[in-house]
Amino acid sequence: MKRLKILVYGDQDLNIMDGSAIWLTSLINMLSLDQKVDVTLLLKAPIKRKHVIANIKDINSITVVEPFKLFEGKKFQNENRLTVKDATNVIEALNNKNDYDIIITRGKQLTEESLKKSYKTKQIPYITDFTHDAKKVGRSEKLFFKKVYKTFPNVFVQTEEMKQYLMEMLKVDGEKFIILHPTVVDIERPPIIGIKNYSIVYAGKFAKEWKTEEMIDVFQQVNEKNSAITLNVAGDKFQGELKERKNIILDKLKTTNGLNWIGTVSREESVNFIQSSDVGFAYRSEEIDNDYSLELSTKFLEYGINGKPIIARRTAQYEALLGKDYPLFANDEAELYQKLLLAFEDKEIYERAALKCYAASEDYQISRVSKKVLSRLWMFNKEKTTILFAGHDFKFLNWYITKCEEDPNINVLIDKWDGHNEHNIDHSEEMLQLADIIFCEWGLGNAVWYSKNKRRGQKLFIRLHRQEIDTPFLPAINYHNVEKVLVIVPHLFEEFNRLKHVPREKMIIIENMIDYRRFDREKLKNVEYNLGIIGILPKLKRLDRALDIFEQLWIKNPKYKLYIKSKNPQELPWLMGRDDERIYFEEVFERIETAAWKRNVIFDPHGNDVDEWLRKINFVLSTSDIEGSHVSPMEGMASGAVPIVYHWPGAETAYPSRFVVETVDEAVNKIENYKSLIDGYDLKEYPKRFDYDSRVKLLDELIFTETTH
Repeated sequence: MKRLKILVYGDQDLNIMDGSAIWLTSLINMLSLDQKVDVTLLLKAPIKRKHVIANIKDINSITVVEPFKLFEGKKFQNENRLTVKDATNVIEALNNKNDYDIIITRGKQLTEESLKKSYKTKQIPYITDFTHDAKKVGRSEKLFFKKVYKTFPNVFVQTEEMKQYLMEMLKVDGEKFIILHPTVVDIERPPIIGIKNYSIVYAGKFAKEWKTEEMIDVFQQVNEKNSAITLNVAGDKFQGELKERKNIILDKLKTTNGLNWIGTVSREESVNFIQSSDVGFAYRSEEIDNDYSLELSTKFLEYGINGKPIIARRTAQYEALLGKDYPLFANDEAELYQKLLLAFEDKEIYERAALKCYAASEDYQISRVSKKVLSRLWMFNKEKTTILFAGHDFKFLNWYITKCEEDPNINVLIDKWDGHNEHNIDHSEEMLQLADIIFCEWGLGNAVWYSKNKRRGQKLFIRLHRQEIDTPFLPAINYHNVEKVLVIVPHLFEEFNRLKHVPREKMIIIENMIDYRRFDREKLKNVEYNLGIIGILPKLKRLDRALDIFEQLWIKNPKYKLYIKSKNPQELPWLMGRDDERIYFEEVFERIETAAWKRNVIFDPHGNDVDEWLRKINFVLSTSDIEGSHVSPMEGMASGAVPIVYHWPGAETAYPSRFVVETVDEAVNKIENYKSLIDGYDLKEYPKRFDYDSRVKLLDELIFTETTH
């Protein structure tokens, strides 16, 4: 099984809660969603406070490298925190040992130092600390970015705006850029919109450009106007000029009436804090938020995804996200005061703003972002993808197996089972160890076994037909380990859920493939009165009903013939071992042998020459009591034959209603008047919707697109 090995180093201390730390832990969480990705996190400094690293959801699934322990005895420039030069040396040493597929880094200085290193051929830098105003970009900065774009295989950028800006500045096509949006956690259902506690919330750093002091001052005015309104604040990192005023600001945070400051918290605690509040504070200075802004605030998205309206400065980027008519933009402190009060006083504005913020944040949920990013990252792994097909019968899937075998990027394995629940367990286990993807054809014992034995990172697909409704296997499947369950027609989707409790969210409808080009052949002469039926076993195929239709037609016109292409019941000992089946076929064959129309019923051998056989058929009958989708009438349509489909459950979802009949008499009438039945109707067009190319596209996109499960 192939895996993707990624080393991540962000040049930031994970003891400090800030945006860059959130970025790093979010990136780890995003990469870890794909269980085939092996993530190694290189720390800048030893962990002393766990509130930041606790944001990593599955810390036990990643490798955390503490450089001062791993390289004990090595001389570092700083014994507590990696310098840029030391960091690049450690990255180089780790890569020499582990040969990563990708190395992801953050930081401009680190990127500059990495230009000297051999690992740069697999490095993807993420840089945000650069001039965002094209008019102010210096020559040296432009030359640096040109070198970055030329040297590294890819470069992460945060937004589409940033990508377009750099493309214009560097005069490049942008193919190397990968957009790595800030992410928010997935939510199971849309939030309930409404004011709960009359509280404003801010979670983040304290800095001049982030308007920390103005936030407190304006809140005091708001609280004086309406004492019910409170301010919830999380964070303890002071930056820039505010470091010198830290004690003064801390005093305000602790003593301001109605202000609840909880200090630093984990991201999960921060989200809970936001959820218990009502209005998100994202108002920042014009130096940060302006029409040249290329970055998007994670906190803005966290407020939005939790259904909180946001107070923010009006910028081109926010207008694009929220609309020019968004009611809670504020461009100065006076307007900030007004909009904070307005959010709590006007329910309609509150709800409208909250819904806009939620809608703007939806696409930034971590699972959605990860799919796009991981699809690009997997390109670094050049190994073939190995798909294992497991089942007892591949007659409906051989075409796709062949397609996979012919693909130079795919390695195909087969686990052929001896029956519904019989297999060589040693062979199955051997195949399991090698597979990236497992495709169980039929949901029988094969699906049960693989659902209980698949390994972390493997994707399991199960394709159901109809037979599974009458077998005991589906309830025994561990659906938690199943990526998707493929169903071939809509009515079976409902039946599998209703009768076998297959989870609806796991199922997807992909109809059987009809190779219409294969069947689109010139008809032979004198076929107008020829009926055909393909497959008459077991008895639920209702050969007797087909004979009833044929007999009525023959009585009126002895030119009618019925061609039967099928195995003979005597060829299947297990079938003839069932008394009801044996008696049924004995009676049907005796009826044929003693009938006046005996010579007009012609048996043709079962075989893979259906396309040739259909050249002599003008009507294809489907007379079963029960079917899954029954492809033979569809193949008949592709050949130009008229389908006559008895109304088995779900037939109306698989075939045009004009060809579905309720009685033998109705079938006879449609056949006798078939020219008016198909007048203006292109029989060959309908099967094209299930053609080879469309089925391949649907299956490939489902199976081979890198997912995050």
